[in-house]
Amino acid sequence: MLLSQADAGSGVLTRAPTLLKQVEAAYPADALDAGTGGTVVMEIDLGPDGTVTEARVVGSAGQSFDQSALAAVKQFVFSPAEVDGLPAAVRLQYSYTFFLKAEVHQVTPAPDAGPLVNFSGVLVERGTRLPISGAQVVVAEQEAVSDEKGRFTVTEVPLGTQRVVVIHPEYQRYEVSEDFAEGARTDVTYYVRRKVYGAFETVVRGQRERKEVAQVSLRQEEIRLIPGTNGDAFKVVQNLPGVARSPFGLGQLVVRGGKGWDTRTYVDNILIPQLFHFGGLYATFNSTLLESLNFSAGNFGTEYGRAIGGLVKADVRTPSTKGYHGFVDVNVVDTSLAFEGPIGGDWSFSVSGRRSYIDAFLPFVFDKIIPLFAPQARNALSFTVAPRYYDYQVRVERRPRNGKSRFFVMLFGSDDKLAILVPNPALDPEGRGTFGTSINYNRLVVGLDYAFSDRLKLVSRNSVGLDTLDLSLGTDIYVHGAQYPVQLRESLAITALDSLHVTAGIDFSLLPVRSDSQSIQLPKLNRIPDPFLSRQLTVEKTTTVYTQPAVFVEGVWTPLTGLKVVPGVRADYDFNLKKGWVDPRVALFFTPWDDITFKAAVGLYHQPPDYRFGQLSKVFGNPDLKPEGARQYMVGVEKHFSDAVSLDVQGYYKDLFDQARATLAPGFGDTSMAAAQPKFLSIGYGRSYGVEILLRHQLTRNFFGWVAYSLSRTERDFRGGTTYAASQYDQPHNLIVIASYKLPWDFIVGGRVRFVSGPLNTPTVGAIYDSNGNYYYPLQGAENSRRLPDFFQLDVRIDKRFVFKDWMLSLYLDLQNATNRQNVEGVVNNFNYTKEAYLTGLPILPVLGLKAEW
Repeated sequence: MLLSQADAGSGVLTRAPTLLKQVEAAYPADALDAGTGGTVVMEIDLGPDGTVTEARVVGSAGQSFDQSALAAVKQFVFSPAEVDGLPAAVRLQYSYTFFLKAEVHQVTPAPDAGPLVNFSGVLVERGTRLPISGAQVVVAEQEAVSDEKGRFTVTEVPLGTQRVVVIHPEYQRYEVSEDFAEGARTDVTYYVRRKVYGAFETVVRGQRERKEVAQVSLRQEEIRLIPGTNGDAFKVVQNLPGVARSPFGLGQLVVRGGKGWDTRTYVDNILIPQLFHFGGLYATFNSTLLESLNFSAGNFGTEYGRAIGGLVKADVRTPSTKGYHGFVDVNVVDTSLAFEGPIGGDWSFSVSGRRSYIDAFLPFVFDKIIPLFAPQARNALSFTVAPRYYDYQVRVERRPRNGKSRFFVMLFGSDDKLAILVPNPALDPEGRGTFGTSINYNRLVVGLDYAFSDRLKLVSRNSVGLDTLDLSLGTDIYVHGAQYPVQLRESLAITALDSLHVTAGIDFSLLPVRSDSQSIQLPKLNRIPDPFLSRQLTVEKTTTVYTQPAVFVEGVWTPLTGLKVVPGVRADYDFNLKKGWVDPRVALFFTPWDDITFKAAVGLYHQPPDYRFGQLSKVFGNPDLKPEGARQYMVGVEKHFSDAVSLDVQGYYKDLFDQARATLAPGFGDTSMAAAQPKFLSIGYGRSYGVEILLRHQLTRNFFGWVAYSLSRTERDFRGGTTYAASQYDQPHNLIVIASYKLPWDFIVGGRVRFVSGPLNTPTVGAIYDSNGNYYYPLQGAENSRRLPDFFQLDVRIDKRFVFKDWMLSLYLDLQNATNRQNVEGVVNNFNYTKEAYLTGLPILPVLGLKAEW
């Protein structure tokens, strides 16, 4: 049964319709005389009360059969379908089979004797053990439809051997013979094979009210099979328009040329501090737990703030209430596992985790493989503690069948550790050559959704956490920090009028931070470091509480058919900065025709300076900095060529102001200021502008893919703030082509092609020899004045699924950089800076893995 509905909300089908009243169709006289039969496949529209509002033939058995079946089906009565626990209109497919009946003599039944149930059973999906609802079970002249638990019963099945047929549009036809004896009841369990498993299953759900003009929504089915991402949902975001490629393919999200701090990632509306593990291979949150993932490159609504770049918002699905399920995924990088199922009543749980063993082979890659392509990089770095990481997620949730409430408690976290050795440190006469880092975060989240009525709904998300950070350079330069974040987000969704929906709420953040740091004074650009200065260490021990309350209100107004206006305003205050700001934003959608939508948006955005790197420190930064700001503008058009194929074109301009700009650090901005000036000032500015194109083929039975192209420029202030120049993350061209197709015998193949403008580089124009320290100090040219060769990569993924009775096994090969292209990531120099060579990224990288699911 293929269901769809247009109801707003999360779009979860909580109760499938069940046939309550069936009217037998009259057997056409001409067919009866001819002794013929047939099956009519119909598409039925059900109203919220379960009555048939419309029926049409999609698979004809002949005009007489069609007319008779339609006349009967229009008299059927079903139990109401429910979406999010509320009655909803749905569409389903129904097959009516006409059998020639043998002559039957009527016999008066005994008093109080009901129909004899002599055949019953359960339909479950082969490999996953999920119940199959809405399937037709046909035996002899009898029919039954399975309920939401996959159960069915059939009465008065004739004795003897009978053929049983199970029919469902999403499953392969199932046929088997059963023996029926007098006085016995046949009870069976049938394992029916789905036509298409996993990533390509098609479920049409109601969409959330769209409020962001630049939003792209991804589904779990698309996420796991995109080549080069290792099945990680958050890495898929790096393949969308507006997202630049980060250096060495690491996990930083560079959205419309902004720094990583400008973009925020939320899981169940809770901000997470670190999106990717070291190396960017996987996210710190297991994406198999996600229901959906939405990405906005800019111009997002007022519900979210404290960011001037993009927004990544992930929603976690309810753990399974239909049995115990899980998986174990083992590959050459790490092992992950998950287990979920019902606890009792309306409660369910999920537990998952991941542990890497990349530390076993990555040192080999750096020590043996990379030097084959860049011999000068042989001594660039080596590991003393190779990267290792783990993450975990635990969730307990109660979701009653009536759909009016949802309550959950979730605990999740991540831990990364790394230490490297740099044998020839050029910038430090003291020879500090070791660098180590350890990052850990944990979150405890309590969430509640409650519908007071059809017009008033509460969404509450609250969390506490513990984060730690340890950085060290040598033995005497270090940063040790701990923070205890508290986040409170409460919002009310109100349907004031049929044409007006309003969301209002509070967004409160409390962040106590303890920091213990020790560092040298940074030298000025193109000057030999003072050896005495390098031994003078500055110590800072602080405890700071960042208190950031905010309120927001946002509306969705449809004053005319085809016109939607989304105005909103957000007010923030930062007690640490002692400054507040108000950000108004508005978005417009105009749909003059069903297949074309014009859109535009404008808004003001602010965020606090990046305290993580000392910008607000009294010793290493400037506590009097202003909040960083951005004005964002966007116009675009969407065209739908079919239900599956669409084109989205949008142009944007982002004006940056009051940016924190370093004044004395080497390689940054204005080095002419006196040393007495603060290390940072809020005098930076910049701009980002471009065009983003997404040609997308939505997930269908066998295929999905897209072409994403970004033409963009990102410029920042340079030369004492007197002119614009290319920013560090400026990438004029970024083209990505992705396609994945299901072949027979459960094979799936996919490919990804990526072409990106080369990274920018600051050239070394000479060197100064320090006879006292016996080393060479480089002289830098104009910042970001040289562009390295363009980047090209081809990734290929092949999946093969084996379906067994109670479980499935997937074998996959994710072949990254299949052409073995030596893409340039940077430049390395010899000891006196007279020669240089390209530092290339990883060569061809095959990630082979096995995944068992049950």
